[in-house]
Amino acid sequence: MSTQAANRTWLRLVTPGIFLALACASPATAQDATPSNADTTAVLDTSGVITAQAQAVLDRMTASLKSLKRYSITAQISRDEVLPYGYKLQNNETAQLWVEAPNKLRVEVKGDVKNRTYIYDGSQLTMLVPDINVYSSSPAPGTIGELVGVLLDHGIEMPLIDMLRQGYRGDLTTDVRVGIVAGDSVVDGVPTDHLAFRQADVDWQLWVEKGERALPRKLLITTRYEIGDPQYQAILAWNLKPDISAKSFTFTPPAGATKIPYRANVLAGGGEK
Repeated sequence: MSTQAANRTWLRLVTPGIFLALACASPATAQDATPSNADTTAVLDTSGVITAQAQAVLDRMTASLKSLKRYSITAQISRDEVLPYGYKLQNNETAQLWVEAPNKLRVEVKGDVKNRTYIYDGSQLTMLVPDINVYSSSPAPGTIGELVGVLLDHGIEMPLIDMLRQGYRGDLTTDVRVGIVAGDSVVDGVPTDHLAFRQADVDWQLWVEKGERALPRKLLITTRYEIGDPQYQAILAWNLKPDISAKSFTFTPPAGATKIPYRANVLAGGGEK
């Protein structure tokens, strides 16, 4: 185990002891309390409203995503891990995604907490865990759009699935109470429209490239009413002319790899969530 990983493990183990005395001696904080009507700001009185300007940016983005047939994304991702008594660690990872529509997909994740490879070849989805050299495969639907739908319906996490979701479903604004254009911004030197949205217990922000491409460049999600208000952030770099080998979407088990069962073959259209 690396020194960094060992330090993270140590911190997770000792944090409950560090904060136990403080938790017992101190009254509950405002973050621990259930939100009341008094906490609701005036903006929430516009329940269900997404401004025409924000919707126009989303529509441009959705059209751009749906038009893409072959592309890759490199995402720099950070996510908060909330330990007992509200102490937070920020975990970082890099995710790379390659797509050939309608039925080829590869995702590689390298990070502080996990390393994973996902390969979808139009009939099977395989996940490899290289750290322990195990993998599992499941029959999957025939297109990326159908695969994304099944993954979301069963609560199965895969990096960048929100971007795929918008490209194939276009329903990021389901349950959104308020959506606005917050202003102009620049992400990695690219001019963007900065959007902000509120749902019942989640705030999320989206930075969309200006101009004809209208691609998402940054995503920030804040989970409200949880201790620490944990956040997830992804900064996206796009390549619309990637050099993709056909072998990228063919899974060959590494030497000595062990195959393990995939739970209930839920991707085939059944099984438990």
